[in-house]
Amino acid sequence: MEKVLEVSKTKRRTYDDSYHNYGFTCMIKSGIEVPQCVLCLKVLANDSMKPHQLKQDLRNKHAEHMDKSKPFFEAKERELKQAKLDSTGSFHIQAQAITEASYALFYHIARDKKPHTIGETLVKPCLLECTNIILEDPAAQNIADLSLSDSTGKSMIDDMSADTRRQVIEKIKSSPMFAIKLYESNDVASILQLIVFARYVHRETIKEEFLLCSPLTETTTAADVMNLVSDFFSKEHLD
Repeated sequence: MEKVLEVSKTKRRTYDDSYHNYGFTCMIKSGIEVPQCVLCLKVLANDSMKPHQLKQDLRNKHAEHMDKSKPFFEAKERELKQAKLDSTGSFHIQAQAITEASYALFYHIARDKKPHTIGETLVKPCLLECTNIILEDPAAQNIADLSLSDSTGKSMIDDMSADTRRQVIEKIKSSPMFAIKLYESNDVASILQLIVFARYVHRETIKEEFLLCSPLTETTTAADVMNLVSDFFSKEHLD
Protein backbone atom coordinates (compact mmCIF):
# COMPACT_ATOMS: atom_id res chain seq x y z
CA MET A 1 0.00 0.00 0.00
CA GLU A 2 1.48 3.31 -1.08
CA LYS A 3 1.52 6.05 1.53
CA VAL A 4 0.97 9.63 0.38
CA LEU A 5 2.76 12.24 2.46
CA GLU A 6 1.37 15.78 2.60
CA VAL A 7 4.00 18.47 2.88
CA SER A 8 2.76 21.60 4.59
CA LYS A 9 3.99 24.76 3.03
CA THR A 10 5.12 27.53 5.34
CA LYS A 11 3.34 30.77 4.69
CA ARG A 12 5.73 33.20 3.04
CA ARG A 13 5.52 36.80 4.14
CA THR A 14 5.74 39.67 1.68
CA TYR A 15 7.58 42.94 2.11
CA ASP A 16 5.62 46.10 2.89
CA ASP A 17 6.89 49.64 2.19
CA SER A 18 6.15 50.61 5.80
CA TYR A 19 9.07 48.40 6.91
CA HIS A 20 11.34 51.28 5.85
CA ASN A 21 10.29 52.88 9.16
CA TYR A 22 12.24 50.17 10.98
CA GLY A 23 15.35 50.40 8.80
CA PHE A 24 14.68 47.39 6.57
CA THR A 25 14.61 46.96 2.81
CA CYS A 26 13.84 43.82 0.83
CA MET A 27 16.12 41.45 -1.06
CA ILE A 28 15.46 38.18 -2.89
CA LYS A 29 17.21 35.12 -1.48
CA SER A 30 16.61 31.74 -3.14
CA GLY A 31 13.49 33.17 -4.74
CA ILE A 32 12.06 34.35 -1.40
CA GLU A 33 11.66 37.92 -0.13
CA VAL A 34 13.71 38.52 3.03
CA PRO A 35 14.28 41.71 5.06
CA GLN A 36 17.72 43.33 5.06
CA CYS A 37 18.83 46.01 7.52
CA VAL A 38 20.02 49.13 5.66
CA LEU A 39 22.34 50.06 8.57
CA CYS A 40 24.36 46.89 9.21
CA LEU A 41 23.28 44.93 6.08
CA LYS A 42 22.15 41.96 8.20
CA VAL A 43 19.67 39.68 6.41
CA LEU A 44 16.85 38.10 8.45
CA ALA A 45 14.63 35.13 7.67
CA ASN A 46 11.35 35.54 5.83
CA ASP A 47 9.32 34.77 8.97
CA SER A 48 10.97 37.79 10.65
CA MET A 49 9.13 40.11 8.27
CA LYS A 50 6.74 41.34 10.96
CA PRO A 51 6.53 44.97 12.16
CA HIS A 52 7.09 44.16 15.85
CA GLN A 53 10.09 41.92 15.12
CA LEU A 54 11.74 44.42 12.79
CA LYS A 55 11.17 47.23 15.29
CA GLN A 56 12.63 45.08 18.06
CA ASP A 57 15.70 44.32 15.94
CA LEU A 58 16.20 48.06 15.32
CA ARG A 59 15.87 48.76 19.05
CA ASN A 60 18.34 46.01 19.99
CA LYS A 61 20.97 46.66 17.31
CA HIS A 62 20.64 50.36 16.49
CA ALA A 63 18.92 52.06 19.43
CA GLU A 64 20.54 55.38 18.50
CA HIS A 65 18.46 55.42 15.29
CA MET A 66 15.07 54.66 16.87
CA ASP A 67 13.90 58.26 16.40
CA LYS A 68 15.01 58.51 12.77
CA SER A 69 12.33 59.19 10.17
CA LYS A 70 11.48 57.17 7.05
CA PRO A 71 13.48 59.44 4.63
CA PHE A 72 16.63 58.73 6.66
CA PHE A 73 16.28 54.96 6.14
CA GLU A 74 15.30 55.45 2.49
CA ALA A 75 18.53 57.41 1.96
CA LYS A 76 20.46 54.54 3.57
CA GLU A 77 18.69 52.11 1.23
CA ARG A 78 19.76 54.16 -1.81
CA GLU A 79 23.35 54.08 -0.55
CA LEU A 80 23.09 50.31 -0.15
CA LYS A 81 21.77 49.80 -3.69
CA GLN A 82 24.47 52.04 -5.14
CA ALA A 83 27.14 50.15 -3.22
CA LYS A 84 25.90 46.88 -4.73
CA LEU A 85 26.50 48.31 -8.21
CA ASP A 86 30.17 48.87 -7.53
CA SER A 87 32.32 46.28 -5.74
CA THR A 88 34.88 48.96 -4.92
CA GLY A 89 32.35 50.79 -2.78
CA SER A 90 33.02 54.14 -4.48
CA PHE A 91 29.32 54.74 -5.13
CA HIS A 92 28.55 53.97 -1.49
CA ILE A 93 31.18 56.42 -0.27
CA GLN A 94 29.97 59.11 -2.68
CA ALA A 95 26.30 58.72 -1.66
CA GLN A 96 27.24 58.79 2.00
CA ALA A 97 29.24 61.99 1.49
CA ILE A 98 26.29 63.64 -0.32
CA THR A 99 23.91 62.74 2.52
CA GLU A 100 26.41 64.02 5.09
CA ALA A 101 26.79 67.28 3.15
CA SER A 102 23.00 67.74 3.13
CA TYR A 103 22.89 67.32 6.90
CA ALA A 104 25.76 69.80 7.31
CA LEU A 105 23.93 72.43 5.24
CA PHE A 106 20.66 72.04 7.12
CA TYR A 107 22.56 72.17 10.42
CA HIS A 108 23.80 75.66 9.56
CA ILE A 109 20.35 76.71 8.29
CA ALA A 110 18.71 75.56 11.53
CA ARG A 111 21.45 77.03 13.74
CA ASP A 112 21.04 80.47 12.12
CA LYS A 113 17.24 80.18 12.44
CA LYS A 114 16.63 80.50 8.71
CA PRO A 115 13.63 78.90 6.93
CA HIS A 116 14.70 75.43 5.73
CA THR A 117 13.12 76.14 2.32
CA ILE A 118 16.15 78.24 1.38
CA GLY A 119 18.13 75.00 1.04
CA GLU A 120 16.43 74.29 -2.28
CA THR A 121 15.52 77.82 -3.38
CA LEU A 122 18.77 79.66 -2.56
CA VAL A 123 21.66 77.53 -1.27
CA LYS A 124 21.60 74.79 -3.94
CA PRO A 125 21.32 77.18 -6.95
CA CYS A 126 24.23 79.21 -5.55
CA LEU A 127 26.35 76.09 -5.03
CA LEU A 128 25.59 74.83 -8.53
CA GLU A 129 26.48 78.12 -10.18
CA CYS A 130 29.72 78.51 -8.22
CA THR A 131 30.70 74.88 -8.87
CA ASN A 132 30.07 75.21 -12.60
CA ILE A 133 32.30 78.28 -12.71
CA ILE A 134 35.16 76.99 -10.54
CA LEU A 135 35.21 73.19 -10.85
CA GLU A 136 34.73 70.47 -13.45
CA ASP A 137 31.51 68.70 -14.46
CA PRO A 138 31.76 65.69 -12.07
CA ALA A 139 31.88 67.99 -9.05
CA ALA A 140 28.92 69.95 -10.37
CA GLN A 141 26.96 66.70 -10.72
CA ASN A 142 27.68 65.85 -7.08
CA ILE A 143 26.24 69.22 -6.04
CA ALA A 144 23.18 68.55 -8.19
CA ASP A 145 22.67 65.29 -6.30
CA LEU A 146 22.40 67.12 -2.96
CA SER A 147 18.95 66.57 -1.51
CA LEU A 148 17.84 69.99 -0.24
CA SER A 149 14.08 69.88 -0.80
CA ASP A 150 11.58 71.28 1.69
CA SER A 151 10.52 67.83 2.96
CA THR A 152 14.12 66.58 3.17
CA GLY A 153 15.13 69.71 5.07
CA LYS A 154 12.37 69.25 7.63
CA SER A 155 13.23 65.57 8.03
CA MET A 156 16.96 66.21 8.50
CA ILE A 157 16.40 69.07 10.95
CA ASP A 158 14.00 66.84 12.91
CA ASP A 159 16.64 64.08 12.92
CA MET A 160 19.34 66.44 14.22
CA SER A 161 16.96 67.88 16.82
CA ALA A 162 16.03 64.41 18.09
CA ASP A 163 19.71 63.39 18.18
CA THR A 164 20.68 66.53 20.12
CA ARG A 165 17.91 65.95 22.66
CA ARG A 166 18.96 62.30 23.01
CA GLN A 167 22.53 63.38 23.80
CA VAL A 168 21.34 65.91 26.37
CA ILE A 169 19.06 63.34 28.04
CA GLU A 170 21.89 60.79 28.22
CA LYS A 171 24.13 63.39 29.88
CA ILE A 172 21.37 64.25 32.36
CA LYS A 173 20.94 60.57 33.23
CA SER A 174 24.67 60.23 33.90
CA SER A 175 24.74 63.39 36.06
CA PRO A 176 24.66 62.92 39.88
CA MET A 177 21.94 65.58 40.04
CA PHE A 178 20.05 67.98 37.81
CA ALA A 179 17.55 70.82 37.99
CA ILE A 180 15.05 72.32 35.56
CA LYS A 181 13.88 75.86 34.80
CA LEU A 182 10.50 76.54 33.18
CA TYR A 183 9.38 79.52 31.11
CA GLU A 184 6.17 80.38 29.33
CA SER A 185 6.23 82.31 26.06
CA ASN A 186 3.67 83.13 23.36
CA ASP A 187 4.64 82.15 19.82
CA VAL A 188 3.71 84.02 16.62
CA ALA A 189 0.31 82.29 16.60
CA SER A 190 -0.36 83.48 20.19
CA ILE A 191 -0.14 79.90 21.49
CA LEU A 192 1.50 79.59 24.89
CA GLN A 193 4.65 77.46 24.75
CA LEU A 194 6.18 75.84 27.80
CA ILE A 195 9.99 75.96 27.54
CA VAL A 196 12.13 73.79 29.80
CA PHE A 197 15.87 74.10 30.40
CA ALA A 198 17.97 71.58 32.31
CA ARG A 199 21.05 72.26 34.40
CA TYR A 200 23.28 69.28 35.14
CA VAL A 201 26.87 68.20 35.79
CA HIS A 202 28.96 66.85 32.91
CA ARG A 203 32.66 66.12 33.30
CA GLU A 204 32.83 68.19 36.49
CA THR A 205 31.32 71.19 34.71
CA ILE A 206 27.83 72.61 35.19
CA LYS A 207 25.98 72.66 31.87
CA GLU A 208 22.69 74.29 30.94
CA GLU A 209 20.83 73.03 27.87
CA PHE A 210 17.45 73.43 26.22
CA LEU A 211 15.37 70.33 26.98
CA LEU A 212 11.76 70.76 25.88
CA CYS A 213 9.34 73.10 24.14
CA SER A 214 5.69 72.05 24.10
CA PRO A 215 2.43 74.01 23.61
CA LEU A 216 -0.15 74.50 26.34
CA THR A 217 -3.11 74.40 23.98
CA GLU A 218 -6.02 74.42 26.43
CA THR A 219 -5.53 75.68 29.97
CA THR A 220 -2.29 76.86 31.55
CA THR A 221 -2.70 75.89 35.18
CA ALA A 222 0.08 74.56 37.39
CA ALA A 223 -1.48 71.11 37.01
CA ASP A 224 -1.21 71.36 33.20
CA VAL A 225 2.46 72.29 33.45
CA MET A 226 3.12 69.49 35.94
CA ASN A 227 1.36 66.89 33.79
CA LEU A 228 3.25 67.93 30.65
CA VAL A 229 6.65 67.76 32.36
CA SER A 230 5.79 64.50 34.14
CA ASP A 231 4.71 62.88 30.86
CA PHE A 232 7.99 63.95 29.23
CA PHE A 233 10.04 62.59 32.15
CA SER A 234 8.16 59.30 32.00
CA LYS A 235 8.61 58.96 28.22
CA GLU A 236 12.36 59.64 28.45
CA HIS A 237 12.82 57.53 31.63
CA LEU A 238 14.10 60.46 33.68
CA ASP A 239 13.85 60.10 37.43
